[in-house]
Amino acid sequence: MTTFTQAVDAADALTDQLQEFTANPRYLPRFFDTFFGLRTALGSARDGFAGLHSGEGGDLPAFATVLDRCEQATAIGVALTPGDAAVSHYAGAVQRAITAMDDQGGATARPALRGTLRLRSRSAPMVRGGRRPDPAPEPYYASLVKLFPVEAVTLYPLAIGIAAGDIVIRLILIGIITLFIVALRWFGTQEERGGDADVVAIAVSVISFELYTASLGGFGYLPGGPEQTSQFLAFITIMWVALVPFVLRRARS
Repeated sequence: MTTFTQAVDAADALTDQLQEFTANPRYLPRFFDTFFGLRTALGSARDGFAGLHSGEGGDLPAFATVLDRCEQATAIGVALTPGDAAVSHYAGAVQRAITAMDDQGGATARPALRGTLRLRSRSAPMVRGGRRPDPAPEPYYASLVKLFPVEAVTLYPLAIGIAAGDIVIRLILIGIITLFIVALRWFGTQEERGGDADVVAIAVSVISFELYTASLGGFGYLPGGPEQTSQFLAFITIMWVALVPFVLRRARS
């Protein structure tokens, strides 16, 4: 029998593994953004899963699925060696673990895309007289997940493999991935019932991806060569990804 505790422990073990990779010099700075984005998305999914099932100790399909997906990803991570294809394989396994927690074993209907990436305040509980207190902003990590294009970071290593050193094909694929980000987030940042998309949030996501791509030499190299390009642009990318969600949330509070 698989319990809630076993499922959450497996998710925590996978989170710890991702955390270790973000500090592992073998993966810095080339794969930092991939692991950082996956770790943040996994933490968000884990918290949502725990919030729904906390206190349930019995055997549920959701628990077994989450346990299986997290253990599969952790096993792949144990044998991981630096390389675009290997990291992409690992990232896909982590995404399946995140999906398993987001699906919540079919306990609830999977939400539509519209509204899932929109920055918002958490709904506040109703108080006496039918009033609501001022809504608290969503956690910082939730805003970070919504603004960082994890889906594009997962696709980019595949684009590098397809391009096989051809800069024209690489630029075309970068453009296609950028359009994919815009299309996905155009619907994802609308309200559930429709309305205007969050253009600023979309722009932040696109810039985050372009910085990430530039740090890997996707647009060429600085005069100092690949190492200088990677270190300099990875620093800018990390600062951008960390600070922009905070500034944007403050500006909208």
